Amino acid sequence: FSSIITMANTNYSIEKPSTDEDWNHLLESISQVETNGKTDIKTLDINNHYSYGCLQIQQAYLQDSRLNYSLEEMLNKSKAFEVAKAYLQRYAKSYETRTGKNATYEVLARIHNGGPRGAERICTEGYWQKVKSELEKSI
Repeated sequence: FSSIITMANTNYSIEKPSTDEDWNHLLESISQVETNGKTDIKTLDINNHYSYGCLQIQQAYLQDSRLNYSLEEMLNKSKAFEVAKAYLQRYAKSYETRTGKNATYEVLARIHNGGPRGAERICTEGYWQKVKSELEKSI
């Protein structure tokens, strides 16, 4: 019950995830936006890059996570979440160093969508609104 109250009072644009529960909440919300939470998804984009699993992880994202998994393993939700958390934590540090600001839920969602500097790209604002809506639904 206390975690529900905590998340209900979260301002996702100024706070950042700190616990495993916070991270899971963020990644579940992103997976809802990406694939409606479906894990067995494999898609091909216009640049012939494959995206795998509930978070639609591509090869470059996987490599940047610095974890030793294959793209096929991104069909496993727990592995995909592990990769995403590693990737987002890596680029959160870069963002915080570069800007002097916290890597909030918003920043992390926009990095997931737009790459290492995704939080600074206007084209990720709409994506953030979708993730924010999912975050707020699940409280």
